[in-house]
Amino acid sequence: MKRSLNKYLSTLSRKDLEQEVKKLYDIFKPVREYYQLELDESTAEILQQYKDKIKAEYFPKRGFGRAGNGASRKVITEFKKISTHPKDVVELWLYRTEVMIDFTLEFGDIDEPFYNSLASGFEQACKIMQKEQLSTEFRSYAQLMLSKTFGLGWGIHDELKYIYDKYVEL
Repeated sequence: MKRSLNKYLSTLSRKDLEQEVKKLYDIFKPVREYYQLELDESTAEILQQYKDKIKAEYFPKRGFGRAGNGASRKVITEFKKISTHPKDVVELWLYRTEVMIDFTLEFGDIDEPFYNSLASGFEQACKIMQKEQLSTEFRSYAQLMLSKTFGLGWGIHDELKYIYDKYVEL
């Protein structure tokens, strides 16, 4: 398929290529979001939209949260497809961690799969922080997550501390 696409694109003039990109931009929201992230100086608006989607899984405007760990993970997967800056992905993972911790503080201890998902997301953030050398930028935010988990069940504080020490506090 990619070979066919490359062949097709090689037959187009610059003007035709521009029209193709504009057409994709008009039709597909992820393409618009990608270019907004790529071309805008600030990524805050798009990032906030994805944060709002995550928050809605745990704290909807009506009713009780579903604690949709899979759904909130899917939001991040969608964001990673359009993201051009690793720091935005780290921020979104840490935000998800924070919302999950706040959910626990609001509604009490949840279950082991919930905490496994929380720890896994925190680890993803910390791995990217280490790989992209963003630890200095996000250290205090990650430490806030640790302080909020002190005293929670299922050993989540110890797990997050272990992850933090492994990737951030080298």
